[in-house]
Amino acid sequence: MRSSEYKVTQLKVGGFDDNFSYLITAENGDAVIVDPCGDTNIIKTAFRNNKKIKPRYILLTHSHNDHTSGIKAVQKFFPVDVYAHPKSAWHGAKHLTDCQKLPFGKGFIEVLFTPGHSKDCVCYRLHDDSALFTGDTLFIDWCGYCNAFEMFDTMRKILFPLADSNIVYSGHDYGRAPFAKLGEEKFRNPYLKSETFEEFKEALKNL
Repeated sequence: MRSSEYKVTQLKVGGFDDNFSYLITAENGDAVIVDPCGDTNIIKTAFRNNKKIKPRYILLTHSHNDHTSGIKAVQKFFPVDVYAHPKSAWHGAKHLTDCQKLPFGKGFIEVLFTPGHSKDCVCYRLHDDSALFTGDTLFIDWCGYCNAFEMFDTMRKILFPLADSNIVYSGHDYGRAPFAKLGEEKFRNPYLKSETFEEFKEALKNL
């Protein structure tokens, strides 16, 4: 397996419904938290167990409360700005642009606008194609409740073309495993592998 300069710590924080938060660190100490929510003491412990961390960003995949409930608590020990889609309901967040590249470690985190579950959904890709943080857009085996037209476009035009090597880290522990390679999901996930809108609508009947 190709090595990465990044370390992803998946945090099972409980929250509203088996939520995940994430701590991402780079070799130079840069650190990001994605979707701080649930039991923020779990996030704090993960943060303190990493030495020489330099907080850079708090990133939101979308502004639903179950993904944002821990922001204020986390900012007490991870004092950085929150970044989100311009349509985010989180007041005070710095606005992202589609395909923006946020400097991180020796590379960047790419911002991908992925509407469907909500208008403000964002996925984040590490530049070396080692990880993709998908919130409630793409789960292992599933996708989020959605506007069918928007989500189908997101699946086929934005996510499906990405490199198979990306590990999908979603916002909830809903599937057969807590994470999986995007290449596996292209083969197994009925919402991602649907080639036509008709197939996608049929798959949604089982959501």
